[in-house]
Amino acid sequence: MALKKRIEQFKESEYEANKDFYIGLKAGQNPHTLFIGCSDSRVDAETLFQASAGELFQIRNIANIVPRQDKASDHISTVSAVEYAVKVLKVENIIVCGHSNCGGCAAIRKPAEDIKNLPFTGEWISQSLPVSDYVDREYPDMSEEEKTVLLEKFNAVQQLDNLMSYDFVRQKVESGTLNLQACYYDIGSGDITVYDYEQKSFY
Repeated sequence: MALKKRIEQFKESEYEANKDFYIGLKAGQNPHTLFIGCSDSRVDAETLFQASAGELFQIRNIANIVPRQDKASDHISTVSAVEYAVKVLKVENIIVCGHSNCGGCAAIRKPAEDIKNLPFTGEWISQSLPVSDYVDREYPDMSEEEKTVLLEKFNAVQQLDNLMSYDFVRQKVESGTLNLQACYYDIGSGDITVYDYEQKSFY
């Protein structure tokens, strides 16, 4: 369907049926959650979490990566959105959502020469190479497919540690005013699992 037609359908059906709601959004945004997800078109945050417009502030990038504080100056776009969400919007939650069949994580598992025609992508995903190395080191007997799934999951968890490298995030977490959570979306089954720090697994 042409983009123009989709826009017209939004105005004629969705907007007109919920006009008061959309007019109310003019006053400003007050999202309760920062959602950090992969750019993958199959990952729709509002659908997954049954959220309405205005509830989720979002960051989308390849493999749902958050640069560590010492790399912040190289990746200001993502970091500035985290900063704004925490300091200005004062979100109560940050959710990092990994997912199955992630092209970014699959690329992390490939030799550098396989993605040499994607220099910007290669540089970006290289931030998660230590996670991939950890999987190889700790699970040497797993199949490559199993290792990729583990990478997709562990990569989401790693981003919480990366977030905690920022003082403005860590201070709010320690004061109990900000909650960090990692989850994993299995596209084929529709299952969404949440990481449990005590059990060190997704449930």
